[in-house]
Amino acid sequence: MDENRAQTGIAGLDKNIQGGFPKGSMILVAGNPGTGKTMFSGQFLYHGAAECSENGLYVSFSEGRATFLDNMSKFGLDFHELEKQGKFEVLDLITVKEPGIDPLMEMITTRIDATGAERLVVDSFTAMANAFSTVIDARVTLHLLSKIVRQTGCTTLLVTEIPTGLDTIGMGIEEFVVDGIIILARQLVDGYTVRKLEIAKIRGTKIEEPWMIFTLHDDFKVFTPLKFDAVQKPQPFNPTPNPPDRFSTGHRQLDEILSGFRRGDTILVELGEDIASFIPALLFGPLRMNFISNGMGVIFLPPEGESVDRIIRFGQRYGIDEEAHKRLMRIAISENKDKREPYTFILPPHDLKRSLEVWEELKKQMKEETGKPVFKMVYIEAFNVFLSLNQSRLVIAREITNTKNEGGLMLLFSKPGVEELTQYVTNMSNLHLRLFNEQGVTLFHGIRPRTPIYALEMSETEEYPRLKLTPLV
Repeated sequence: MDENRAQTGIAGLDKNIQGGFPKGSMILVAGNPGTGKTMFSGQFLYHGAAECSENGLYVSFSEGRATFLDNMSKFGLDFHELEKQGKFEVLDLITVKEPGIDPLMEMITTRIDATGAERLVVDSFTAMANAFSTVIDARVTLHLLSKIVRQTGCTTLLVTEIPTGLDTIGMGIEEFVVDGIIILARQLVDGYTVRKLEIAKIRGTKIEEPWMIFTLHDDFKVFTPLKFDAVQKPQPFNPTPNPPDRFSTGHRQLDEILSGFRRGDTILVELGEDIASFIPALLFGPLRMNFISNGMGVIFLPPEGESVDRIIRFGQRYGIDEEAHKRLMRIAISENKDKREPYTFILPPHDLKRSLEVWEELKKQMKEETGKPVFKMVYIEAFNVFLSLNQSRLVIAREITNTKNEGGLMLLFSKPGVEELTQYVTNMSNLHLRLFNEQGVTLFHGIRPRTPIYALEMSETEEYPRLKLTPLV
């Protein structure tokens, strides 16, 4: 921990700005109404008082003390308790009308000294400036406030409104005085409102990512690019029982979002640009493991370049051993692969009739051995290797019908480059899901059925690799 930095308490943000804001700096937090400025400021003050032994002062010109405390308590920030401990105070100036520059500055400095505050939030400077009769008074106040910050060493957040429909920040003078600028915004992404944080500048700070996605779900949370962290001592996968007419996804959150899958369903998962192969594997890995753990067969037609060894090792991370893979898993490989295993099979690339015979024989064998329906995972790009577009359409349509009649399940993955085939499958699939990257963060949502939009994170569980879906609200 850098003693010269004031941690915000927002993990992804602190890592991005070298551990926090420079102590004693004045940071402008700007945004349209409802973008999360007060929540951001509240988390900054709460973390300082509760975790960093840095008392906080909240100077409010826009909402009363009771409203602020009640709103923060909804996010688990107990400022009532911090008040009792003498670590936090609200200076409520919402009813002050034209206070005069000197009396206003004296009130703020007096409370900074009395509380021993090391963190200060002025919410909002826009409302504060509007209390003065002239822009000159507001400009003088800003410079005096900057001087107070320097003298007291208080790390200060200056909240400023950006009027809806305008690009200017506040009165247009704040950004030239402050040490840093954070802009909070809402943007339309793939038909959903997504919150973004822009780090326009922070003096003396190396900024890794100038744009970040955040949510106000539970608290103010910033997302970082997804990285696969292997579980050191994975535990055996704990299967979820399948309801009579449905299949569980094996993932509690996905079951809650999608209510599982109906028997006979075909699900299209559309993958956007630069989606790493481990992401769909992690998100739908529990579905595959749930089938195997429930004694059901899985047939996998992987993407070009995916190795069988990696697929098997991935299953072993969930406690699925080699014997289970030999009995219940079948993975397609190309003819030029020398290594054959009991869980691999070859689809002759230039013989469609023979390939279909092999596929049907596999399904028949697995169903006879298990007495249960089969789960098929197919990357549709694999069809491009040995089929024309029309042939691919016919094969997919045939298999969608077979899946419905057999009462099994089929997961079709599409990647960029097979747009025509993807559009065809879109019209035939029962569910249509999408994974894509935005500002380096992987987002997920359902198109059919339409679901909320989620950011993907690695779960903190140490049982086995699992993704957590956090709503973007």
